[in-house]
Amino acid sequence: MRKGTSIILAALTASALMLGGCGEPKAAKEARLKGIEQVKSGDYASAVESFDLALKEADGVVNAFELDILKYRGEAEFMLEDYTAAAHTYGILADVDEKEPEYLYYKAASEAMSGDPDTAAETYAKAKETVKSEEKTAAGAGIAVSSIADAYRTAGNYDKAVEFCEAAISSGISGPGIYNQMGLCMMAAERFDEAISYFEQGIAMGGSEESRQMMYNVGAVYEKRGDFAKALETFRSYVAEYGSTPELEKEIAFLESR
Repeated sequence: MRKGTSIILAALTASALMLGGCGEPKAAKEARLKGIEQVKSGDYASAVESFDLALKEADGVVNAFELDILKYRGEAEFMLEDYTAAAHTYGILADVDEKEPEYLYYKAASEAMSGDPDTAAETYAKAKETVKSEEKTAAGAGIAVSSIADAYRTAGNYDKAVEFCEAAISSGISGPGIYNQMGLCMMAAERFDEAISYFEQGIAMGGSEESRQMMYNVGAVYEKRGDFAKALETFRSYVAEYGSTPELEKEIAFLESR
């Protein structure tokens, strides 16, 4: 599962309207409900098929019922890591409901995760233009920024990743994922003190998955710069909080021998 998937799942599930679909055909309602259950059970491929059927059986008028189905379909496509399809779905949602910038943020995240950070950055800029309040900024913005930065970093464009994160932080958009990306970029540039600082700031924000990743990253930074005692201390703390793996046990044994 890609970074940020759990965040977008929670956000979209919370935002989706639990509608009865008054006036919609019975087949459409049943397919929608079936798809929701499949999402909850983790059967995302079947869920996409159910939501497609629900849209096909619906009355053809784009209203709250159809928008709700599209939200769930986008979620399922994202969880399947079919990011091209997810970007398409969020694009439809954004076209229909231009007042909701989170659709563009999720579209940007999907585009980034499909390996197209430049297009994602353009979509992100459009989302920011539609923001009318700070409350709207929080919806999807953080996952979009961290996904775009991750795509730039994965492509080796560390300067662009850092630039994008710094601009987001300066504009008031923040989150553990953004600080994790900053730390990873500093780590790659061997700016170890800055890397640790960013990871620690991200850990302080909370978020179990990102905190877990960043605590491990802190240990990796200490080891990379040759501070084996601090690396060992960090990995032991990691094990105490999150549990161990065979690979981590080998790493700890290696550090204990130094």
